[in-house]
Formats: sequence, structure tokens, C-alpha cells
Amino acid sequence: MYHKNSGLIITIDGPAGAGKSTVARIIAQTLGYSYINTGDLYRYVTFCALKENLNVKKSEVMNALSKNIVDQFTKKHQHKQNLELFFEQNNIITDKIHSPDIDKNVSFVARHESVRRNLIPLQRLLAENRPIVMEGRDIGSVILPNADLKFFLMADEKTRTIRRYKELLKKGYHVNLQEVKSEIIKRDNLDSKREFSPLTIPKDAIIVDTSDKNINDVIKMVLRVVQGRENKYIENI
Repeated sequence: MYHKNSGLIITIDGPAGAGKSTVARIIAQTLGYSYINTGDLYRYVTFCALKENLNVKKSEVMNALSKNIVDQFTKKHQHKQNLELFFEQNNIITDKIHSPDIDKNVSFVARHESVRRNLIPLQRLLAENRPIVMEGRDIGSVILPNADLKFFLMADEKTRTIRRYKELLKKGYHVNLQEVKSEIIKRDNLDSKREFSPLTIPKDAIIVDTSDKNINDVIKMVLRVVQGRENKYIENI
């Protein structure tokens, strides 16, 4: 998928709290690539559902809502502008879609086959004709199976729980450690056991256990792999 003018397509998958968002964002910034957290799309659908008091467990309801959202993003062929605005770091919606309330409901939304199918074309549009680091839970396996590089970040349950707990406290949410742990376990179970596009290690993915690793060490390791691949392609052009 590499092109001289567009660069590499890089996917980073993994469960909640594995560090994929931090790693993906810094890798993209360092390389000058675009960065997309596709989980934010599912969180946004969840946010809209809760705002409209919709039942997130009803497939037909979530199908209609997600279709409407996709249509809004892609209307008048302005999908790139609309999506770039949505994914802006300073977008006021960002903190709202990463709240504990969204955490408790997003896996119910993401497990609907109709929602996942509706969002696939939108996610693929984001990766067209540009270097990008895209993170999520099925990017390397379903959304971009032919990506140039695939990483799967993982960490033990205790580490992921503490990371998520500290993240929520930093954002001003009042949560307790056991509650965060319960949500991590519940989400792992829902993500890994959903029938359509479950959380799985993509074929050819480089597995990185971040449990006992400093975030800077993880980033350095990923960058070495990426830059080695970039150099290899440039030499063959």
C-alpha cells in the first residue's frame, strides 16, 4: 500500500488500556502522519444514542442511527473536511465521548454487526492517499487488512486498569479502581466475543506487550520498525 507521495499505512490494535492511543498519536506526530482513533467513531455513535435516550442494545435502532451519522459525515462529498473536523484534538466533543458513561455503553454499540458494517467504508475513506496511523480494535484485521505495518499492543489486566483509572482521574471524573477494573473486564469480554469483527490479533501483526515497558521505550521500538520499513521502500523506488 506504500506510495512515494503518500507514505505508509500503519495500524495499531489492542484492548483498552494497552497504550495504543498514546503510542499511535506520538508515532503519527513524529513521522508527520495523520492520526485517527477509529474508536472515537463508535464512541460518538454511543454519545448520540445516549443523548437521544436510545436503547444501545437494540440493533435496528443503532443501525438507523449509525447510518444517519455516516450520511452526515459524507454528504456533499465533504467527508474529509467533516471527518478532519471531528477528529481535531481540540474538538469540544472529545472529552465527552471518553467519559465513564460512554465507557459503560460503547461495547454494546460496537458489537452490533450493522453498526460495524456501516462504519467500515467511512474508516477506509480516512486512510485514502495519505500516510496514516490508524488505531482501534479491528483495523489490521478488517478495516485495513493490507496495511503496510500492523501492531497489536497488549498489557496485563492490572496495568490496563491502573492506566485507565489515572486517565479518568486526570480528566476530573470521580471513579474507584474496582469500578474501572470491572468495566475493563466487561469490555474485554464483549469485544472478544462479539460475533462480527471481534477483537483479535491481526495476521502478520507485531505483538508488543507494554505491561512492564516505559511508554518512550515502546515508541522507540515501534519507530525503529516503521523507519526501517520506510527506508526499505524508498531504496526500492
